[in-house]
Amino acid sequence: MVTLEELGFPGPAPDDGRRPARVASVHAVRVDVWTTAGPVQASLRSRFLRIDGGVAVGDFVLLGATEDVVEEVLPRRTVFLRQAAGDRSEPQAIAANVDRVFVVTSAEDWNLRRLERYLVAIATGGAEAQIVLSKSDLGADVETTDALAPSLVTSAKTGAGLDELRARIPRGMTVAFVGSSGVGKSALVNVLLGRDAQLEGAVRAHDGRGRHTTTRRELFAVPGGGLLIDTPGMRELKPWLPGGEVDDAFDDVASHAARCRYRDCAHESEPGCAVREAVAAGDLAPERLEAWRKLARERSTQVDKSKQRTATLALRKRLREKGN
Repeated sequence: MVTLEELGFPGPAPDDGRRPARVASVHAVRVDVWTTAGPVQASLRSRFLRIDGGVAVGDFVLLGATEDVVEEVLPRRTVFLRQAAGDRSEPQAIAANVDRVFVVTSAEDWNLRRLERYLVAIATGGAEAQIVLSKSDLGADVETTDALAPSLVTSAKTGAGLDELRARIPRGMTVAFVGSSGVGKSALVNVLLGRDAQLEGAVRAHDGRGRHTTTRRELFAVPGGGLLIDTPGMRELKPWLPGGEVDDAFDDVASHAARCRYRDCAHESEPGCAVREAVAAGDLAPERLEAWRKLARERSTQVDKSKQRTATLALRKRLREKGN
């Protein structure tokens, strides 16, 4: 038995008999949810299948008073979104209503550009980002990244940093773990949850890449702590950027951009660009500007495709109405 407070549910239960619940895992047209009476498998009405990137692990929902059917998905406080796979210009919700997102990256596979993408996606969704450097026992050069986000060096093998990591998941908090495949995320999550090490898949020693040990997104309770959403490793992350959120993870670029002559400066060839001047003066790393430009171009493409998709759907609707 759990309480609404332990579920993180926002407010009291409704007085119309509907039952508050939290989504623990998603399976096409049904979801596993946690309620104060225990776990329930509930079906999804069709209108919820594509709402705001789809129903996600961590969503707060209301079940019917007598039927195990999701009748309402409550507004999200935060959400971690990425662009859906393929050419579709639409969001996919990875985790909802999380307070903190831990980006796990291996000490032997450090990639700043990839990390920046995660930080942009987290900032866009409104959660707090923290960086977890794993596999410190392998002896690779470890550079903490507190300049980008609060960071922690860990090793599931030696136990280094794990007590501090647990302390960062207190009761009442919901966190999500994200990262690429093979970075040691599953090993850390297994230790935090007290699960057997054999649940972790084998990692090939020659390149450090691992099989997907987490096959779906799922909500867990950390013993003595808060709630944890585990996610499969991502080969590539394309943040969903419907607006101008790129600047949220590029404070250094944004601080110089505030002095650009034009408010919508793309920092390419516009006159009076303070960002390019900062690069020329050595006050801003050119790699940071190039990373900003790449994400800004992706955002522009997403916006264009989204507008085109909206127009196409509107045209189809008018044609259907005309046909009737």
